Amino acid sequence: MKTRWAVLSVLWVAILMFWWPPVMAALNLGLRDERYGQIDAAPFLIIFLLFWERNRVFTAAASNIGAGISLVLLALCTYFAFLARPSYTVEDIRFPLAVFLAAVAWMGAFICCFGLRSFRAAWFPFCCLFLMIPVPPRLINGLTAVLQHGSAAVSCQMLRLAGVPVFAEGMRMMLPGLQIDIAPECSGIHSFLALGLVALLGGRLCLQFGWSQIGLVVCTIPIAIFKNAVRISVIAWLGAYVDRAVLNGNIHHYGGLVFTPLAVVMLVALLMTLKKSETRIAQQSVNRQQV
Repeated sequence: MKTRWAVLSVLWVAILMFWWPPVMAALNLGLRDERYGQIDAAPFLIIFLLFWERNRVFTAAASNIGAGISLVLLALCTYFAFLARPSYTVEDIRFPLAVFLAAVAWMGAFICCFGLRSFRAAWFPFCCLFLMIPVPPRLINGLTAVLQHGSAAVSCQMLRLAGVPVFAEGMRMMLPGLQIDIAPECSGIHSFLALGLVALLGGRLCLQFGWSQIGLVVCTIPIAIFKNAVRISVIAWLGAYVDRAVLNGNIHHYGGLVFTPLAVVMLVALLMTLKKSETRIAQQSVNRQQV
């Protein structure tokens, strides 16, 4: 097993060297732009999941050099024939394709050392490799707009339910003596990405069925919108009735951390509900088989 890991490490490092420009461009993008934070989180997520599921993944390890090398060579030839560039920008359509081929090559190296059975057992951790692929800006901007509009609509309703007179026009809210514009930076996309990664990991560790894991991740969208709407509502109320300085204070710039426990509680409650549903469904299945 140690020999297999040694060979795999050498192959992975060699692939990284071949794909150095797009991979490093992707990692740097994740560090510079909070909308791409999942790129830098992906390698740690993969390593943790492979370690967590090691007994199931590596029990039937058997080298498959033919299939693995074929996949690596296919990715390598495609990359150097069509996608290799000295530098990449996020707007370049070849950028995500190049990173995708790097992920395919890493998968091929794993198959080469541990075989198809181990790869099938590790399909979920390796699917997380695709989180490193930089999403085109148009899609990211679209997701940001969804979160932005959702947060604006929900926060407006929250203020009205609290008895605050508020008039909304697009991304602008007008309160007594105060006007607030909800910018894309206030969309809460960073919180959504963090919640999505937590939901992805939590669902894999705690849930059994694919539908419940997917449902948990999808539900991070309304949870992120609700959490962000609470933050906006609190800041707007404090700015209108307590102190205008709040609008430029710490609660504005770091309020995401203050309200994160609310989102975490909602996510954990949903996770527990889904887990109970899985248990009930499993028990019903057992009862039907006994009958």
